[in-house]
Amino acid sequence: MTSMKSLNVMSANVTNGSKPYIVEDRPMISRSSGDRVKITHTIEPGKEETGCLTCFYAPPECPILAKCPCFDYPEYIVNEIKASQYIYIRENSIEYNQPTLQPAKSVTPLAACLCCGNSPNVVVVRDRISAVYFDDVLMDGIRNDTRPCNPLRTFCCGGRGEEVRLESRFCGDRCYRGRSVGSEHCGALSACCFCAPCVPVGCPQCLCPCAARKTIYVEDAETAVKIMSKARDDARIRLQVMER
Repeated sequence: MTSMKSLNVMSANVTNGSKPYIVEDRPMISRSSGDRVKITHTIEPGKEETGCLTCFYAPPECPILAKCPCFDYPEYIVNEIKASQYIYIRENSIEYNQPTLQPAKSVTPLAACLCCGNSPNVVVVRDRISAVYFDDVLMDGIRNDTRPCNPLRTFCCGGRGEEVRLESRFCGDRCYRGRSVGSEHCGALSACCFCAPCVPVGCPQCLCPCAARKTIYVEDAETAVKIMSKARDDARIRLQVMER
């Protein structure tokens, strides 16, 4: 009898792939098909460049050399990072991966003891996947925020491509809206954050993580802005969703 009840509960949670998946309380979560999310566009992510001083890949057994100006990370890591990057424009949201690096797990007791469980000479890719739905406040503004003289500065000092900024401003575009109360973006401050802060536009991200802004690195920012803006507007019209 218990098995039959469990089976009935599981069956109730399974979506019918041939029918749309509708969420009445938040329409933007809805999908045109019950068992999949449609990808309408893909955008080429920005390529990380290390600058003109970098001439060599660090040896695979010594990735720490990448901290020196003339060395990049080992070639296998650079290739793995490039392979992990993607930007998908979905029917109801944007999903993207901007990976970073972390030490691999240690494989010997000695390394585990000396390096707190981390490998002293092997690094691996850590995915940083984000999904922003088109009714989020971050989608209020989508603009090209590429730094001036980006090709020259990338050649000299390195870079990550052109920049697309998702943001929500007010007060004559002089302030960013804050994230929600107790947002994870506030870090340790979330425990004592009882109101959404107002963040001046000139305040750097490292000092004001609660600001409603995100940066996505792309190969062609102008094209990316057009695709994202059109996808957002089409989704809001199709699902009759107003700005939140």
